[in-house]
Amino acid sequence: MEAKQKEIVAFADEKNIVLDKRAIELLENSNFKKIIEEWRLENPNAFVLEAEAIKTKIQRPKTEVLEAKTVVEGNVFRAAAKGMQKKVRFLSEYDVTGQSNSEGTAKNFLALFQKKFDLLSEMLKKRHNLQPRPISKIKIIPKNNQVDIIGMVFKKWITKNGHIAFQIEDKEGSCIMLIMKTDLNLIKAAELILPDNVIGVKGVKFGDEMIIAKEILLPDLPLKKTKTIPEEISIASTSDIHMGSKLFLEKKFYDFLEWINGRIDSEKEKAKVSKIKYLVISGDNVDGLGIYPSQFNDLNIKDIGKQYEEVWKLIKEIPEYIEIFIIPGQHDAVRWADPKPAIPKEFTKDLEGYSNIHFLGSPTWLEIEGFKTLIYHGDSLHDLIDNASTLESSKPSEAMVELLKKRDLMPSYGMSHPYVPEKKDFMVIKEEPDLVYIGDMHHNNYAEYRGTKVINSGTWQAQTSYQIKLGHTPTPGIVPIVELNTGKIIETKFIKEGQGE
Repeated sequence: MEAKQKEIVAFADEKNIVLDKRAIELLENSNFKKIIEEWRLENPNAFVLEAEAIKTKIQRPKTEVLEAKTVVEGNVFRAAAKGMQKKVRFLSEYDVTGQSNSEGTAKNFLALFQKKFDLLSEMLKKRHNLQPRPISKIKIIPKNNQVDIIGMVFKKWITKNGHIAFQIEDKEGSCIMLIMKTDLNLIKAAELILPDNVIGVKGVKFGDEMIIAKEILLPDLPLKKTKTIPEEISIASTSDIHMGSKLFLEKKFYDFLEWINGRIDSEKEKAKVSKIKYLVISGDNVDGLGIYPSQFNDLNIKDIGKQYEEVWKLIKEIPEYIEIFIIPGQHDAVRWADPKPAIPKEFTKDLEGYSNIHFLGSPTWLEIEGFKTLIYHGDSLHDLIDNASTLESSKPSEAMVELLKKRDLMPSYGMSHPYVPEKKDFMVIKEEPDLVYIGDMHHNNYAEYRGTKVINSGTWQAQTSYQIKLGHTPTPGIVPIVELNTGKIIETKFIKEGQGE
């Protein structure tokens, strides 16, 4: 066996992979480490890598990679993305649009929480370090023995001795879980646990219906490698346009439209724009009406229909080769409660016939170029941030990471943000996203957690009087782009830091 073949076999052995002879020959003239690592990620439980699987990876079409070049003929900008085929799959089963059938009864609420418990407890049961028993069986376990349970938090309080107590329930019973005040790591973790969270607990039995917690486990995302593809394709994103507000930064939004059409001098920016095939808009497209008591005085367009007419005029200026995904926020003409259906057709008729523009609910799921993508306005983040001193409005992506750990976009019921008890749970994070887009907080912020990128896309509204009272400084006029071939997030700023308009 030649030295190169030995190197290939040795690398495969490290990954617990067996190669057949033809597979080794095919890998000799390719990037064998990348191919083997990709195959292992795609097939975590398999151990024989055959030649046919390698052929598929080696023969991956490269035409789009070669096409990803900015072409400027005279003064005409020709984007590489214009010649690319869109690759989008809508996961409509996870979008409430057209599927809302709640009656708002107590029975609906009970069914919602039972469904939530079932979905999240199944995720927790897959954790290898958790061997849960039904809570009703704790009584038969000897005192001071280890016990694992899965339950939903019913309530949380601080005891007279300064410990943190939780009442935890499953479908068969309930118990008290104590976190001792001396266990500083668990105390810190407990701050992020709210009522209605489904958690796993590893602890020690203290009484017939009491456990001293030693570890808290969340459903969480599995650890995975950050996804990339060979093709030079990008996703741009924005949010919170707030058309109709006196604080809408109209001039800067026109600068954005000039930029996304390639009508710019910078060759570097033209190259960046050339690869944009997709645009995500994460809600609050208009400022709406009656959202807060004094809003009427803050509007320069006081008719919501006209607000939509004006914002869609701007959206029409975006090149038609770019696929646009638009979801609602609290300021849009949809219900305040989550999950929100798509903006009604009566307000989107101006965009009928634009096959590249897609109106979706919040939250919604789709696959873009094979990337599982969750888009959510971010309404529920307020409740989480308000109840955890370690989280900030200026870092909304960190709060979103906490929801990914919980695998639930509804951190708690009965706080400031309302929820509709749909017969199907649209708020549990059933899939494992590669990309998560959020808005609402008016602050550009990004995070990466276990191979998932979280992007908060900022705003086009200047600082409001309410934000001034809160001490919250927005970051308007910043457009982030995710390069799917490199995994990098790059920004274009249309407003310099510290500037107004």
